[in-house]
Amino acid sequence: MYGVSDHLFLRTLDGAADLLVEELRALPSIHSIRQTSPVTVACTVAGPLGELAACTLFSTLAIPLPLHPSDRDFLCPLESSRETGVLTTLEPHISFRVGTDDPAIRRTLITAVENRLGWTNRPNAWDVNLTHAPRGWFAEIGPLSWTRRFGRMERLPWSTNLIVAEVLVRLAKLRPGHRILDPFCGTGTILVATRRREPTTHALGLDHDPHALKLATRNNQPGPFALAGAEALPLADRSVDRVVTNLPFGKQVGSHRINCTLYPAALSEIDRVLTTDGRAVLLTEDKRLLLKAIDQQPTLKLVRQRLLKYNGATPTAHILTRPRRPR
Repeated sequence: MYGVSDHLFLRTLDGAADLLVEELRALPSIHSIRQTSPVTVACTVAGPLGELAACTLFSTLAIPLPLHPSDRDFLCPLESSRETGVLTTLEPHISFRVGTDDPAIRRTLITAVENRLGWTNRPNAWDVNLTHAPRGWFAEIGPLSWTRRFGRMERLPWSTNLIVAEVLVRLAKLRPGHRILDPFCGTGTILVATRRREPTTHALGLDHDPHALKLATRNNQPGPFALAGAEALPLADRSVDRVVTNLPFGKQVGSHRINCTLYPAALSEIDRVLTTDGRAVLLTEDKRLLLKAIDQQPTLKLVRQRLLKYNGATPTAHILTRPRRPR
């Protein structure tokens, strides 16, 4: 993509904003980076948009607008962006929608945008969504949403949130050539994030659900995936460098009663297959149960936790390593 100049807001999930800020600071074209809320990061882009578009830690990109549509300068940021900013990357004929429950404001904005910008109101196929959030009005850019940048995936109701998967992979600290295991892979979301982050890794996904594995294969051609339970991993001792997984925690799949036996058994197998300098990243909302299982596994040490919040869920990522041997 060619160079642009614009002020932007990026939306992520609660618990990932600091990671997003860290990655943005490494991009030469991104400046004036600051976290403005638990789920938003503001920045300025001055250069190729491709660097920013390749970042997988934000779900939507938006242009900030004045506080109220009655402001005579309300549409000025869109006019400026159409000249030198992100909107220059869109097709000439822009479609838009107005995301508000107030019918009067919606009618006023539709009329103003059509008359002043010449855009087409198309609520079901929009390029730009003028929407109101607690911190003000924003113009979300549809073609730069997460799924438009990286493609849609086959999903199940309990599939791992796409940005959550990206966070877990970063916490795993992957290295080239690492052997990666997801013993509860489902539709393969975490493995897709793994390969995107470090293409040279050797990733394996296991799950007890044949249908989920079928969808995972579509998402991760050609695999590999295998039908297996986490209580008896079909792998040799010390054969895995990283375990990254979203454990079943009873919201939409599994139950606390099942987890009482599943977690200790799975953790014992993770301990068996993990290398001496290995690392495991385990996500769950059944936190007390996992911590109890970790306490019963003396050869694994909890070194860090990260709380994530999204769609009403509040799971924690638990990072485990081997205890250091005394010299």
